Amino acid sequence: MSVARRRRRERQIIVFGVLAIVLAAMAVAAAAVVRGDAEGPFASSFTTPASDFQSDISLVCPPNGAMPVAYDQVVLRVDNGTELSGLAGNTATLLEARGFLVTGATNWARPYGDYVQIQFGANGIAQAYTLATQFEAPAGSTVNMVLDDRDDVTVDLVLGTGYSENEGLRDALSPELDMDLPLTAGAECLPANLLADSARPAPNVLPDNPLATAEPTAEPSAEPEGDGE
Repeated sequence: MSVARRRRRERQIIVFGVLAIVLAAMAVAAAAVVRGDAEGPFASSFTTPASDFQSDISLVCPPNGAMPVAYDQVVLRVDNGTELSGLAGNTATLLEARGFLVTGATNWARPYGDYVQIQFGANGIAQAYTLATQFEAPAGSTVNMVLDDRDDVTVDLVLGTGYSENEGLRDALSPELDMDLPLTAGAECLPANLLADSARPAPNVLPDNPLATAEPTAEPSAEPEGDGE
């Protein structure tokens, strides 16, 4: 009996030893794949290309870790989406007093029936969210963040019928306006590259951008010398 038990123990040692070697080899191989030193056994990618991505989420996320932009670097146009005369101009004055760079106040092309809409391009996301912190929508309304296909950093602020000039802006000393607070969406959102295909068309005429770098003026070419008459 002692001989049989010894042989059984030897077989168990061999089996467990082989299993330990195999598991160790698999762990080493997996680590190499994770580090990128070796290719995995799957040919397909684990990520979905942006062009094939589909989702019902339309809210764009602020850049990761983005902080509020200095107000004098936020270029915006105030658009009146209501029939109330002077609403855009008065709100533009209030925002200018806070340091925002307002380059126009005009009527929006169509009525806007909600509170406030902020429309911007992929290069102006941080600027748009910085502006959005100035507003606190009443119950049942929202600050609607809309990504469009403009290339610059300008922002359109559309005032809707739910916006009240007297109560529309947060108090300038509100803790929500702390410049040391990172920008957040406050709701489920997606990176801009995944929403590029669903971006709205930008307005035909964009706000003026005084911060844009002026292109150098071309030197006039010298006129060719000709024969005198």
